[in-house]
Amino acid sequence: MIRRIFKRRETVEREQLYEEIMEADYTPFFEFDFDNALEWYWLEKPFAMAAISEDHVYNLLQPKLTGEEFILIQKIHATLRDRLFLEDLALENREAFLFEKFAEVLEDIGLDATSAGKIWYHLRNSFIGYERIDPLLRDPFIEDISCNGYNLPVFVYHKAYGSIPTNITYSQEELDRFVLKLSQKANSQASLERPLVDATLPVGARVQITYRNVVSTRGSSFTIRMFSAEPITPLDLIAWNTVSKEAMALLWIAVENGRNMIIIGGTACGKTTMMNAVSFFIPAYSKIVSLEDTREIQLPHQNWLPMVTREVHGRGKVEMFDLLKAALRQRPEYIIVGEIRGREAATLFQAMNTGHAVYSTFHAGDIESAINRLTHDPINVPIAMFVPLDLVAVLSVEYVRGRAVRRLSDLHEIWVTRKGELDYRAVFERKAEEDRLEFRGESRVLDRVGLRYGMSREEMEEEMLNSAEFLKNLVSRRPVGMHELLKEIDEYRKEFYRRLRR
Repeated sequence: MIRRIFKRRETVEREQLYEEIMEADYTPFFEFDFDNALEWYWLEKPFAMAAISEDHVYNLLQPKLTGEEFILIQKIHATLRDRLFLEDLALENREAFLFEKFAEVLEDIGLDATSAGKIWYHLRNSFIGYERIDPLLRDPFIEDISCNGYNLPVFVYHKAYGSIPTNITYSQEELDRFVLKLSQKANSQASLERPLVDATLPVGARVQITYRNVVSTRGSSFTIRMFSAEPITPLDLIAWNTVSKEAMALLWIAVENGRNMIIIGGTACGKTTMMNAVSFFIPAYSKIVSLEDTREIQLPHQNWLPMVTREVHGRGKVEMFDLLKAALRQRPEYIIVGEIRGREAATLFQAMNTGHAVYSTFHAGDIESAINRLTHDPINVPIAMFVPLDLVAVLSVEYVRGRAVRRLSDLHEIWVTRKGELDYRAVFERKAEEDRLEFRGESRVLDRVGLRYGMSREEMEEEMLNSAEFLKNLVSRRPVGMHELLKEIDEYRKEFYRRLRR
């Protein structure tokens, strides 16, 4: 009983300490002139804030430690490291466990709540976070974080300001140590023998690491690509004007009816995002297999098997080609491939020719260069294999009023002529001066789907416009979560089939 009373008292005291820490004001320790800021916002209140200065620098504001606090944090860090090494860390709430140990150490030290809070914040980020860039991973406006070498500023890609430098730099020793920590968090290991690492962090972000100056003349580097906790949906792409509601409606009809598509574009133009979004139109209970190098695809479907390439110790690497061969044996209705680069392309087209609905991304600037790459060395897909491919979506980064935006620039339908040649036509084409997509009419996809339903071209075009209005109405009453969106799409699908039977 006495032990329980003391345990309860300790818990109350620690809760009070935590509340005092969280209620303290740390802004006096940020050391930043807010008069020279374009805007600022909290990343983690009350500890971390982002401020964009007039010279377009992303300033990460965190409470700066005094000399005494810095010495103290080193001692507490060493003490906690020794204690935590002996403890079972397989706990659900690691932050609560760490704070409990931190509070035990503070019992012998007389600190006010502000100093205790500053020390706790930096210790927590060191032990279970990502050290000084931990708040950047919480910024919903950041798409990627990169450091290109020693003593160089860390850069971020901000949705509002584009690529801008931050006030964070790493010395050689700091950066070498940090990239090793990143690789370990990603369940991988960078080394002089393996200086390149491409993996996924526990927070769901994709990380690419180079270690020392083996492959990079500037030394160690890292790039972290961020992904939303909630996947980007078709409604988001319509709201952002990335895709028009009519083009999205055509993609809906195509995906629902198993038409094949490849999404092409340059680096960071939104290919995977687009593929992830249109996958929402796959019927709810269809069997889906996705194949990726790192997990980026997020689907609300239950009958979905996500597979990733993997380095198998002592056995080499399980590559995309191996995953694709394994996927074909599982009789999936839909196959989603993160990106085709080499010999897996031939197997991918074989999957199309055997009746599977296939979606993938491919790095190319336009449809002509995509065809050239696919039909020549080293990929060499025979033109005859292109028969089941229906659509090629072209994404690009455009500039609208001086701001970089992602757009569907063209949606092409592609086919093999009777002479055995590839031909294509844009069914949707971007009008740059008006920042919109124009429907060119005479869609082969609509014609083929119409034959399946016994509907004329005019009726299919009308159905496309009805679907577009339905999506527009969903956009106007957002937010709609991914599961709710899947349910809404399924209800519309059922209503369409009821109308079809009348």
